Amino acid sequence: MASCQNKTEKKMSTEIYDWKETISCPPGYPVEVYKGGLQNLQEGTYTSLNLGLHRGLEGWGSTGRSMDSGVKPLPNHLNVVYLSYAEDKFFQVDCDLDYEKMASLFHKGYDVKAASGSGKIRHENYDTVIVGFAPGGVCVIWIEGGGRQTEIGRYQGKEVIIPQKEIDGLDSHNHLLFEPVYRKKMMKDPNIVPLAIQGKPIPYGIWDIYRKRYSWKPVFELQDSSILDNKTQVMLFYINGEIENIFTEKLPLKDFEKKTIPKRIVFSFKDKNGKDYGAMADIDEESAFNAFKEVYGENSENVTADLDIRVNLINTFFTVKLKGNGKDIFIKTENLEVF
Repeated sequence: MASCQNKTEKKMSTEIYDWKETISCPPGYPVEVYKGGLQNLQEGTYTSLNLGLHRGLEGWGSTGRSMDSGVKPLPNHLNVVYLSYAEDKFFQVDCDLDYEKMASLFHKGYDVKAASGSGKIRHENYDTVIVGFAPGGVCVIWIEGGGRQTEIGRYQGKEVIIPQKEIDGLDSHNHLLFEPVYRKKMMKDPNIVPLAIQGKPIPYGIWDIYRKRYSWKPVFELQDSSILDNKTQVMLFYINGEIENIFTEKLPLKDFEKKTIPKRIVFSFKDKNGKDYGAMADIDEESAFNAFKEVYGENSENVTADLDIRVNLINTFFTVKLKGNGKDIFIKTENLEVF
């Protein structure tokens, strides 16, 4: 048994995948890696995260640039020093990663339906490791592939002071990170920090609140004999940066799952005459927080709820509400389309 176990561990440590690295940050809180990256300590591999300034304008968990795509072992350690422009501080994250979870997901992959609407199912693999940095030294790791993004873990950085001797030896480009005028200029640039965020206090702790999970499931209510399109899939984007696809033929779901609060919903359906419709909406963050707080209260572990998506009779609009624990709360939407 010991011999088999050793062989298994050796096999896992040398398994290789085609993947690339990238970094992420919340909008308005730009970061830049000073030095360091992802490592596999057993295999001696290293992938730099020195990818330049990242603005995060696409949202927390969104992918950015990459410099090292290729076949290599997955990382099991992160050691990185980065500048948080909004805090005007450097942080270091030096920790082991959940390699087993990451390797299992890369090995298993996942299924998606073709975007063409043909209903064809194809097997996909994760191909990106995302390292997210948020104020307060918060670090979250996700893995991503087409139509799927999954959190691996949350890690904590600590503030560090870079020795002046080290700063003095830097080239002109890297030295910019240590020049106060340059750092302030970045924070005042509306192309980097949206004007709506400039000057506002940093909402420390919000990125951990984003990670709180609740037992809920989506439920779709269609009118006049309309049905979900079984050749497509429902896409759910979550506030913690995760993305999930659910095949429509699996709906209605029987079981509740631990999920974070949704931030975007995309689905397709057919009316009784076979006409195709697409529908999507962004979820208003404040409205969603209030609804989940009211339904789940202080004892969220013992509460389940349905996220009810109800399309109107003439297929031009839909509403979203959270139903559970004897309560029925509407959630505001933005950028809603039915087409």
